[in-house]
Amino acid sequence: MSRYNIVPAAWISTALAMIYSSYSFAQSTPSEFAEMSLTDLFEQTIDDPSVSHPDRSRWSFTFQRKSAEFKDFLEGDNRVSEDEVLWSGPKSGEPRTDKNFPVVPGKIVQTAYLISLGYAFNDSWRGHLTVPYLEQNTDHISIVPNYSTFEIESSGVGDAVVSASYRLSDTERANWWVTVGLSIPTGSIDEEGDTPRAPGDQQLPYTMQLGSGTYDFPIEISYHSKGEHDISVALAALIRSGTNDNDYRLGNSYSLAGRYNFHFSEILQPYVGLNVNYTDSIHGADTSLTVDSPYPYPAPITNPDLFGGTKIGARAGISWQVSDHYRLAVEIGKPIYQNLNGPQTREDWRSSIQISRPF
Repeated sequence: MSRYNIVPAAWISTALAMIYSSYSFAQSTPSEFAEMSLTDLFEQTIDDPSVSHPDRSRWSFTFQRKSAEFKDFLEGDNRVSEDEVLWSGPKSGEPRTDKNFPVVPGKIVQTAYLISLGYAFNDSWRGHLTVPYLEQNTDHISIVPNYSTFEIESSGVGDAVVSASYRLSDTERANWWVTVGLSIPTGSIDEEGDTPRAPGDQQLPYTMQLGSGTYDFPIEISYHSKGEHDISVALAALIRSGTNDNDYRLGNSYSLAGRYNFHFSEILQPYVGLNVNYTDSIHGADTSLTVDSPYPYPAPITNPDLFGGTKIGARAGISWQVSDHYRLAVEIGKPIYQNLNGPQTREDWRSSIQISRPF
């Protein structure tokens, strides 16, 4: 076993505080897991403009920790057992197909720590820089001698994102914001480690790489109602560009999220939400992950076609105004429907906690 280091109205920040941290992904890479939190971090740092703070700053700061766990398998929306995905080997008489593999991931745990610094140019324009630190741990089982069970880990800085948000309109009934960003490929796509594929260190699978390797473009438009019912809706896309140095590109992602915020008090505001996400499979392939065989993929996480799919997720959380300047938010989410390009590891749950100082 080896280890490797490998928008918006009077309550916009509360209403949209964690919409993006809850976006669900199919079997995701650490890069994908971190990226869709970025608009969340932006929204969490916009304070209520109706509240006057004599020492209001143009600068904001947010720290977020989020985690997710993936286990068990789906093919489409049908559950597939681990025994069906793990090939028993040539002596068993079981035929090898493109749906079974000599190496299978057990449980995948992803954790992201995101630090975001924001600046308010004026009442309509906001800018942000966000940098994630990523950790991933994956347990495996296999039929390869000396690798019947093993674990791999990766960690490090992910892709940094710069973004700008503009207030499209602010009426008595609703508020609209649009956000456009640029994801810079600062995360590694060349993490290596000891796997059953060959002796010594080799390139790790897509799920263990820390970045996308391409310049990508997050785009989002958000709506927030005013009045008795506090409703938020956001439509977002993450558009990839080009091909990275390992000859692949992560799939585009498209999301629609809604949330209802309960005004329990001025300090505590619980909420519930629902989100729908579609992610493309990986385009191209890192051929260093393949083996010389009629079935070149030794594990499902090395097959670029077995990424992506559709998810519907539910979430609940609470936002707490800790002081005049600091806000704490906690959320937990659970997929209620998943239709994945499989066999693929399914998401089991995700959670996040963050503290921020708004503008």
